[in-house]
Amino acid sequence: MEKRVKELLSPVLDKIDEIVFHTENEVILKFKPHNLAPISIYLFRDLDCELFTVVCTDERVKNGNFKIKYIYSYHRENLFFVLEIETKERFPSLSKNIPALNWYEREIKDLFGIEPQYHPDPRPLVKFPENFPYDEYPLRKDYPWNKRPEFKKYGDYPYKKVEGEGVFNILVGPIHAGVIEPGHFRFHLAGEPIIQLEIRHFWKHRGVEKIGEGKSPEELLNLADKISGDHSFAHTLAYVQAVEKLSDTDIPERAKYIRVIFAELERLMCNINDFAWIFQDVGYTFGAQGLFVVKEEIMRLNKALSGSRFNKNVLRIGGVNVDLDKDKQKLIKEKLKFVEEKYNQYKKILFESATILERLENTGRIKYETVKDLSALGYTARASGLSADIRKEHPYLVYDNLEFESKVFDRGDVLGRLLVRMADIEDSISIIRQCLPCLTGTELYIKPSPVKPDTWALGYAEGQRGNIVHYVQTDEEGKIFRWKVRDPSFHNWQTIQFAVLGDIIADFPLVNKSLNLSYAGNDL
Repeated sequence: MEKRVKELLSPVLDKIDEIVFHTENEVILKFKPHNLAPISIYLFRDLDCELFTVVCTDERVKNGNFKIKYIYSYHRENLFFVLEIETKERFPSLSKNIPALNWYEREIKDLFGIEPQYHPDPRPLVKFPENFPYDEYPLRKDYPWNKRPEFKKYGDYPYKKVEGEGVFNILVGPIHAGVIEPGHFRFHLAGEPIIQLEIRHFWKHRGVEKIGEGKSPEELLNLADKISGDHSFAHTLAYVQAVEKLSDTDIPERAKYIRVIFAELERLMCNINDFAWIFQDVGYTFGAQGLFVVKEEIMRLNKALSGSRFNKNVLRIGGVNVDLDKDKQKLIKEKLKFVEEKYNQYKKILFESATILERLENTGRIKYETVKDLSALGYTARASGLSADIRKEHPYLVYDNLEFESKVFDRGDVLGRLLVRMADIEDSISIIRQCLPCLTGTELYIKPSPVKPDTWALGYAEGQRGNIVHYVQTDEEGKIFRWKVRDPSFHNWQTIQFAVLGDIIADFPLVNKSLNLSYAGNDL
């Protein structure tokens, strides 16, 4: 392993002072601060890594500094490269060379008060100057979790301006007519085509990561499943796997297969739901209603299997709370047959309708270069030619024992993103069927050892929108020192600003639904 890592890093090896193997697939690189840029750019551009997540921690009590970890995924060989820097007040912005870092750097500035030097867009991201002081930073350790700033206006947010003959603006949100969560979309049009879209989110920041500080790993389990409603299981799975790494816990084989079954049921439910909404947004309401019935049947299956329509009580640290006996396995088989038959029926309707296909083809196109620059994830990436499925790149549980395709398309449009979802529906059905005969043994749980103090671990799971990452760091007592959650929408929201360019405003609902990004998962 060490030899191979040095081979991969050979062009920048002279800039690295030390290589530390944190786990079997996580490599920490130590270097002098001025070498952050050349090493990062090499990993991202030349070695073709993806930006996985960025974690800032307030460690001033320990050493007087803040620490920033840049974590890159080398998907070809199941490796993560972790770059660490320490700083007191500022750090170099790399967004011009690695656009995927843009939001991370702005988030760090807002929540920790550390300045990304020469950032191309230094405006606030999470903190709104309209109602939050410039000089207060919520994720610093000395900031009380329950503090509410005085309710008043502290400043203004400088929106981008597009001016010229025939240019006009359409402002949408943050309050919407339906039950959608808040988000602001600012369209600039020249005639009918959209020439710029500016988005602004984080209207309901909940302070989830701050609330997690000081809690035990078991207490945090009750928060993890509340981050994003439709991806409750995937978020919880990412979290418990991080904690199990921290306690060196290897769960029973039966529990691994049960986890995969429930994970794929969630993916199946979400993909069927998205398929339905595509029908809805092209005016084929009968198709949407038919698929919503299929989604409802999956949710009723969840209820029968676990007692929760969103499978919220399945996972525990060390295994699962729910077994799948012969009767439940039979029920799964029956429901999968129903889902598959209905799915194939509506798939046939889709491909036999020139009217539907005309709306989907060449609409909301996102180029490969864009998804690569932003390290886009899930179907957003795979529809534009970028392979992005952590079940294959960094296999966990028993995914390396299972056969599935995780197809990649190079269309980049609404149809491409729907084709990825349809392929995933077929994969999920196949994976669940493969898992059922493997439910051998009887153990569902093994008591985990106490978590190791003063260390960190990554937990990850492939949600329906893409991979989800939970970084968990413990303090000297084994309590939570830092909990950093990265939902795929934190990467993918940035792509929508490119997807709509040149399209007409009437197609925005369709483009938006084809990406179907999470507000809650994005805004913690």
